Amino acid sequence: MGNVQFHSESSARRFGGAPEDYVAIHKFLDQSKLYLADWRHRALLHNTFGVALCEQMFGDLYKRASDGGTVATRTVAEIHIIEDMKAILTPADFLREMPIRSWMNGLTTSQKRASQSLRIPDAPSPQNARINEPHASHDARSVPLDLPGAIALDHVNSSAR
Repeated sequence: MGNVQFHSESSARRFGGAPEDYVAIHKFLDQSKLYLADWRHRALLHNTFGVALCEQMFGDLYKRASDGGTVATRTVAEIHIIEDMKAILTPADFLREMPIRSWMNGLTTSQKRASQSLRIPDAPSPQNARINEPHASHDARSVPLDLPGAIALDHVNSSAR
């Protein structure tokens, strides 16, 4: 729903101070957008774990630079999450929906060797990419996932398992 400016202005209206006082907290919570620029980025920090990390990072009480006032860091983080998600979930709520893949338990030595020797082929345009369907231009050991050209490690050297 929001971006850093939206959340910072919302925090200033709700808790006092200036929007600039809250930029650091909101950038922290939204930093995962740098790695996954869609709503799934929220699975990393828009939950109870993200709230706890904010408290570790910024302290239990956050001191505003503009007026020296304090506000509970937890409350600022929780309001950010509620503005985006309409609820505060746990990491388990997100992870429960994630399929379990064999590589999540660690790769075998031969799988590691095979994955280190893979190259990322030229990817098709995103409009033509289909999830988990190999393309003629791809090496037989790589399959596009959500991002064109991504390597599916659960398809790597499956005979080694």
